[in-house]
Amino acid sequence: MYPMMVDISRRKVVVVGGGKIATRKLRELIRCGAQPTVVAPAVSPEIQKWAEGGQALLVRRTYQSGDFDGATFIFICTDDPATNKAARSEVGPHQFLNDTTDCSNSDFINLATLRQDDYLVAVSTYGNDPRKAKRLLREITEKINPTQA
Repeated sequence: MYPMMVDISRRKVVVVGGGKIATRKLRELIRCGAQPTVVAPAVSPEIQKWAEGGQALLVRRTYQSGDFDGATFIFICTDDPATNKAARSEVGPHQFLNDTTDCSNSDFINLATLRQDDYLVAVSTYGNDPRKAKRLLREITEKINPTQA
């Protein structure tokens, strides 16, 4: 994996799924300037609020072929193996996939981050142990900025 920071504000981002993991991904995507498209038959109250506020576009149905047209970044966040498989099969060669259900299918993974006005600290376990990454980040936060921990 090659670590980098990417400006996603001018890219089409699609998230398939509307549950807990999708909500967590969307929170960070919106924070970073994206206006993601969410494809899901049901969504969390937070996703619904973002859609109503214009921060996300909501397509309230299951994934369909063509939903990734023009997308640069794709996040698969459902608990339905058939939907995940169908979605994975549609990802093109110039699109980047983050399959939250199986990181071995992903082109990229997200890092655990600590953001401050003048710096960003990121920790990764290469997608193998997100809990460990969060724990390490918490320990770093306590060292750098004990009042934030």
